[in-house]
Amino acid sequence: MKWLSIGFILFAALPATTTYELNSYGFGSGGSANSTTTTYALEGSTGEISGQTAATATYNVKPAFIHTQQANEPKIAAFDNGSGTYYNKLHFVIDQQGNPSDALYALSISTDNFVGDIRYIKNDLTVESALSVADYQNYTTWGGAGGANILGLLPNTTYYLRVKATQGKFTESGYGPTASVATVNPQLSFSLSTNTENLGSLLAGSVVSAPSTINVGFATNAASGGDVYVNGLNTGLQSTKSSFTIPSATGDLSSLSHGFGAQVTTTGATSGTFSSVSPYAFVNSTTVGLADATIRRIMTAAGPIVGGTGSVQLKAKSAVTDPPATDYTETLTMLASASF
Repeated sequence: MKWLSIGFILFAALPATTTYELNSYGFGSGGSANSTTTTYALEGSTGEISGQTAATATYNVKPAFIHTQQANEPKIAAFDNGSGTYYNKLHFVIDQQGNPSDALYALSISTDNFVGDIRYIKNDLTVESALSVADYQNYTTWGGAGGANILGLLPNTTYYLRVKATQGKFTESGYGPTASVATVNPQLSFSLSTNTENLGSLLAGSVVSAPSTINVGFATNAASGGDVYVNGLNTGLQSTKSSFTIPSATGDLSSLSHGFGAQVTTTGATSGTFSSVSPYAFVNSTTVGLADATIRRIMTAAGPIVGGTGSVQLKAKSAVTDPPATDYTETLTMLASASF
């Protein structure tokens, strides 16, 4: 009698659906143990922890149970240049993505989308090439819902920002999505609406005001604002024919024997604060500030300003002892500067 021997090879089917397939799986005994010193900690497992990370352009999945210990991957909720005004800083807000209150966050910044330039936000909000443990800060320290400003950046440069989180040991996430925005160039604009003011005839003992004002336009994105200045070539109303000068003065012309000066009648701004500076600020209709050879501040802005405006009116008074002449003139120079 002959026997026919038949062998069978069995193939186990991998779990699959019409849309997903598990390409491999295994069994381990589970469990973990920690070894620590004052500076390092090591987590070990008797279960299966090997394998490669599965990734796409927008997501990645890490193998084994350790992935479940990781902090949630945060993202940048806002990254802006102060509505087009920041030239040396940028503002950011972190989206915690459900991480607990004791989670810590580290920020990385780049000018080439992390190709070759990879730097980090330090705990004082400056930028350096190295990241330390002290640079992991909680949500509140990074400004909370109001965010914070990254300092010491270059003007007219696009920056890319990303954030990662950690919460306890063995929990650091990967970096979240990248946000980008550009700083702008430093800006200063200044304008005057008139070149000539005519005071007309000076009646001895009377305060005379110019019939129109010198209108000033001023704007800057400088972090410390800026100023408008004035000075006079002749230090008063000078007559060449009579070889006499009605001196420029500070004070109330109604109580002075004679004098010439400037008064800021109005100031304003679309955004920010633009104001006059003593002694040019309006006190009453006859007070003035000096316009001599010294460059003197007449208006100021303490911070960035948009649409700053101001009006300057010239005033003079002659004395009965001043020689009459038709060529009393003064050349005023007004200039502006910004504190970047």
